[in-house]
Amino acid sequence: MDNEKATPTSLVVDASTSPVQVGIPALNGWKALHQVESQALEGLFSATEKVLEVSGYKISNINCVYFCEGPGSTLGLRLAAAFVRTIRWSQKSSDFKVFSYNALDLASILAPQKNAIIQAPFRVGFRFVRISNIESKNSEKKIIPEDEALNKYPDSYHLPDLRKRSKPVDPDKTLVYDLSFIKGLNHLKTISKPCPDILPYNPKAPEFKKWTPRNFTA
Repeated sequence: MDNEKATPTSLVVDASTSPVQVGIPALNGWKALHQVESQALEGLFSATEKVLEVSGYKISNINCVYFCEGPGSTLGLRLAAAFVRTIRWSQKSSDFKVFSYNALDLASILAPQKNAIIQAPFRVGFRFVRISNIESKNSEKKIIPEDEALNKYPDSYHLPDLRKRSKPVDPDKTLVYDLSFIKGLNHLKTISKPCPDILPYNPKAPEFKKWTPRNFTA
């Protein structure tokens, strides 16, 4: 193995949507990037195995992970978080670093219009809305009713609706969430933050109606 392959490097793990995407970023592109349509658990392992094989790196060379925190597939995000925690544990190095990025921030890079407003489905009847900021990773993100989001921000670009539970949006305004379109570390560093806890993005926990027992008489 040459010296470049022996040096520490980064891994990108994104299971926020389908396909699952795993890659080894270069400064301005990708040393290896693989996408798989499999379920997240199988896809994370097979995609990682593939990028290591293509790049010639070993998992022991990984000293940094960029993890997509969401929003997106709840199961995919949880499995990706567990996968990254496992990698961090296996490295047993104090120099190992984990950074997280938000899918809405990455989508802003993919949008054809600079400083575009980005939307994504949340729960039924609600949407995430990202309002651009000078510093991309600190852009405002809020959850508002779906009708308000679509009416107030009609020129938004949208992340795909995997579950098809939201109102349809203009296909021309729906982004292709493809990491191959971003410029490796140059883009990732603008949207990522240190991530010591490695948890999925969950700005609003589900609210469940409290159940009150009732007395039934014959």
